[in-house]
Amino acid sequence: MILDNVGANALPITACSAEGALVWDTDGKTYWDFYGGHAVTLLGQGHPRWVEALSSQARKLSFFTTLAPIPVRTRAARDLASFTGMDRVFFVNSGAEANEGALKIARKATGRSVVVAFEKGFHGRTMGALGATWKYREQHSPSHGTTRFVPYGDLDALDRVLGPDVAAVILEPVQGIAGVVVPPEGFLAAVKHRCESVGAVLICDEIQCGIGRMGVPLVSASQGVKADLVTVGKGLGGGFPVAAVLLDEAMAQTVSAGEHGTTFGGGPLACAAVESTLKIIQSEGLLERSAELYSTMQSALSVPGVVEIRGGGAWAGLVLDCPARPVQARLLEHGFLVGTASDPMVLRLSPPAVTPRHAVYELARALEHALAQSRRVSDAA
Repeated sequence: MILDNVGANALPITACSAEGALVWDTDGKTYWDFYGGHAVTLLGQGHPRWVEALSSQARKLSFFTTLAPIPVRTRAARDLASFTGMDRVFFVNSGAEANEGALKIARKATGRSVVVAFEKGFHGRTMGALGATWKYREQHSPSHGTTRFVPYGDLDALDRVLGPDVAAVILEPVQGIAGVVVPPEGFLAAVKHRCESVGAVLICDEIQCGIGRMGVPLVSASQGVKADLVTVGKGLGGGFPVAAVLLDEAMAQTVSAGEHGTTFGGGPLACAAVESTLKIIQSEGLLERSAELYSTMQSALSVPGVVEIRGGGAWAGLVLDCPARPVQARLLEHGFLVGTASDPMVLRLSPPAVTPRHAVYELARALEHALAQSRRVSDAA
């Protein structure tokens, strides 16, 4: 028996195949995928260049120890550093593992133990990352270390908890699980300035919002901020499990060989996936296509019952005037996969950048119908 990570959030379908932005279940029903597998499939499913890159690498070298360099890892690290504007790359397997590494690096570099995080933020479910995650941390013990939480976007609250004992401030430039929450303009730059003033490290968790999801390589860099550490994952491998800690040169100089290790991180197949994904994003204009997709979603999905649309690129949070989960279920019946958020009134959309415009308009019609149905049920109750 498999222990799945589903429970109450389980989708009542069994997917068996996919292509581009379309998914088929075992009953032969077709779905437009506006969920993107937790914001992973920016390229869409089964991109032929991505498939060929993995197949070619598997034929040449499927696995090799991280104790020695391999060409594909060197190329992937070089390409990722160039794409993001960061200086050094450390490959790992998942976003949570990347955040674990970033927190370890920050605490060692500063000699401090306290971390400041933001309410409703999400950084992973492993024990170290869980200490900086808002929702799930109380489900497990022992303690995860000292973390001070402040409201997202509140600089005055941040000023009250920053001090000479703070190792790092960790934040999502746009909060994903919370419902694609965008902070006030200039917030990230102000946080960076405050970190510098007390000698703390700024960790930008761009596992969901980075690598083109919002139409830019990194959200932080697009706002003129170079964080000390950036974590990326989700769409980094186009669907292959891989993540990375990105370091500026000053942070890299604090790390000694052997302090961080991973058997499979930076494996040949993972690095082939990274190299291919970055090439596809750039050569096929997926940053621009993501921005165009958001403009289409903004205009088409502004139907009665949608209070606000926020986000950017191939990522949108739809704030509804009714609970989102019943709407999600009705959209599934109409052939659309969408996500929800920790905010019960928000639908979270993270479609592939290759999603055609007509699919957005089809979603708009289904959404309008689903919202009207929700209002009728509410009125009848």
